Amino acid sequence: MIKIKDRIKRLRRGADYENYYTALDIGTEYIKALVVKREGRNGVVLGASRQRQEITDMQGGVPANIQGIIDSCDRAMSQAEDMCDTIPGQAVIGIAGEQVKGLSTTVTIPRADPNLKINEVELLQTLQLVQKRAMREAQHAMSLELGVPDVNVKLINSAVTGVRIDGYVVNDPSGFQGRTMVITVFNTFAPLTHVGALQTIASELDLELIATVAEPYAMARCAATDEVYDFGGIFIDIGGGTTDIALIRNGGVEGTRMFPIGGRVFTKKLASRFGISFADAEAVKLRHSKGELPVEHAEKVTAVLARDAEVLVEGVAITLQEMSKGDRLPTAIYLAGGGSALPEVRNQLQAFRWEDKLPFARTPTVNVLRPIDIRGIYDSTGLLLDGQDITPMGLAYHAIQQQSEEQAPLFGLMRKVLKVMKV
Repeated sequence: MIKIKDRIKRLRRGADYENYYTALDIGTEYIKALVVKREGRNGVVLGASRQRQEITDMQGGVPANIQGIIDSCDRAMSQAEDMCDTIPGQAVIGIAGEQVKGLSTTVTIPRADPNLKINEVELLQTLQLVQKRAMREAQHAMSLELGVPDVNVKLINSAVTGVRIDGYVVNDPSGFQGRTMVITVFNTFAPLTHVGALQTIASELDLELIATVAEPYAMARCAATDEVYDFGGIFIDIGGGTTDIALIRNGGVEGTRMFPIGGRVFTKKLASRFGISFADAEAVKLRHSKGELPVEHAEKVTAVLARDAEVLVEGVAITLQEMSKGDRLPTAIYLAGGGSALPEVRNQLQAFRWEDKLPFARTPTVNVLRPIDIRGIYDSTGLLLDGQDITPMGLAYHAIQQQSEEQAPLFGLMRKVLKVMKV
């Protein structure tokens, strides 16, 4: 195994430093690590590893034992690095948890002189207005949920997702004329303590943390096709401790939400009902997900898990009700995460009367995502096989795309705004 001290010696070596990344998904049940190489606008997975966490290290997607997580990350990363004899110095880490909020903020600016060309000063002022409004909205939402008046919120990711001048979509509004400018920005916020824990983990692992990304945002971006961006989609990642939801609507990621029900709930129920250990219950659950249990045993497991699956789907419905804001929801649902393999979850999602309770035009279709559905990321290891691998692949996709996104016209302006605002 490669030790941390050896990693220090090698992570800065070579001209290809900028082309190699570690994608680190710190899940409630597993640490997933990928070593990824950029090749043009795509990425190739050179090494992959999955390391089980101690049961007390994560709670509801939030770090509870930083040193335990660091040790598990080091083992997972070392295994992935050993596969390809490559030790990247850069990393993208996923962030999840009930208090991680992703939201789109749109500001409409009437222009006093429509004949005047839009310049950098006007754009900076507009972006600053958007970010101030988004920060207020995030702080207000978290204050209501936590029941405290003052929440220390940290902006972890920001991207301009849409610009319109008098209704026309433009990539760079500089130099355009028009009466009205509309800018939409997608921001992800998290409590400072949560973000600080991930920064500590990256520092102890001697990683240059180039991005901390909300996991449902990363999942939706890597799996969404042009058709999904045109017609919309709902992405649901059922992890060990949380269920994460991303809504794509009106051509971009509109929002992300998470709630604390995941695969661990099903494992605990099996352990309790059958009087077995958590580890044995997890093994039963996994065999059941793969259809490997005898029919009689599988029926007993279904009887135990059906109600919890119903509760999880009801949680999805409540979350989507909040995210819909009364507007029509897209009718394509995409599933990822280990929990998506449970037949009870899929059955409940398909049986739920969505159109009776939510603004769907018709009953939505339910699609289970597979690693081959992910665009821009090629797996050379043959180890990425199921729904648990979608999120780390999404993080890898984000790492690969970030360099090209930094060259986008408005990226530099947004960086200036965030620097002025000190967020």
